[in-house]
Amino acid sequence: MKLSFGAASIAPLSISWCTTILLPLSTAFSSAVVPQKRIHQRDKSESCRRIPFLFTPRGGGLESSDDLGSSLKASNSVVILESVSRENLSLLSERGRVALENLVDFDVDGHQSHVYGDWPDAGTEDNGKCALAEQLADLDTSYPGGLRAYLSKSQALLAEAASGASPFEDYVASVPSGEVISYEAESSFPGGLSFLEAENIGLSSIGDVAFVLVAGGLGERLGFSGIKLGLETNIMTNRCFLEVYCNYIKAMQRMSEARGHRSPTNIPLVIMTSGDTDARTRELLTDNNYFGMAPDQIRIVCQDKVPALKNANAGLSMVNRWKVETKPHGHGDVHHLLFREGIVDEWEKEGRTHIIFLQDTNALVINGILPTLGVSVKRGFHMNSICIPRLAGEAAGAITRLE
Repeated sequence: MKLSFGAASIAPLSISWCTTILLPLSTAFSSAVVPQKRIHQRDKSESCRRIPFLFTPRGGGLESSDDLGSSLKASNSVVILESVSRENLSLLSERGRVALENLVDFDVDGHQSHVYGDWPDAGTEDNGKCALAEQLADLDTSYPGGLRAYLSKSQALLAEAASGASPFEDYVASVPSGEVISYEAESSFPGGLSFLEAENIGLSSIGDVAFVLVAGGLGERLGFSGIKLGLETNIMTNRCFLEVYCNYIKAMQRMSEARGHRSPTNIPLVIMTSGDTDARTRELLTDNNYFGMAPDQIRIVCQDKVPALKNANAGLSMVNRWKVETKPHGHGDVHHLLFREGIVDEWEKEGRTHIIFLQDTNALVINGILPTLGVSVKRGFHMNSICIPRLAGEAAGAITRLE
């Protein structure tokens, strides 16, 4: 029997930031397994160390100097002074100037010249120049590795896409077996678990988990003007998605305490918002008294936006002369934010063992959380995803094995 509820992921907290998370020994209750890439594989007996993200210092990392001329790199000082002028540079803050210098230094092909080229003389649109430089500094510090890393990666991916090359061309895809759970009291599959067994194992561990909810999107595509978390899940109770998730977490706390777990059991919830949803998510929580959860039990982290690109050369798209257009980066930001805010370190100190990731509008998936957690604990999985069976030709992503 296949369990088909939707999409969620469970990852052991102890290895959440290790290279093994890139090659999850994952399984799904449908016939799906996350690919195991040979290039990242490591032996399970190895100790698992955290791999920290690399950050550039605020403003990029160029040495500061009271002498403006001495701070300009030899390779780009002429270009900067020709395009911006010394007088314009003197208008900028140190971090803004450094960010602009780094962009010019990186832009050897001139793909970003529309950003820094042909600035008017000092005294004309000075506020716009300063605002642009500050925005470049903010963008430089918000992305791991800075704008240089973001633009380099973008150029490489765009060139790869234009050439038709596939990063998986050396792999052969196959349908994985996945993990099968039986409704029978004892599984008829060798080594398999029944739903009851898996749920009992999951229930014994649910008090030590943390929930993460990615909620950066609006409901426009669904004909709803508000945030997706505010959508009603059904027309009988009119409960919104966020209320359903909070009620589930509270129910798991009560069941965990009834089994003699830590008391009181407070399972933390982190919600990742975006600039489009942050204020309204906070308002939804406060207007409803956090749906019965303790205010300090819910933590909100807002994902940063990244520069939008206007062409295949990764040229920065501009809203106007002095503002770079930005867009939400995607759900993958949640891992970076959990690390950056030190949340995973806190959870480790609290003795938490697994992180359960939820999408903003997938209420049915909570029915599969306990058995999924149980399978993860029993099998020692580094990551475990729930997915629905995919029909041939269906316009939906699929989990497959790559060898």
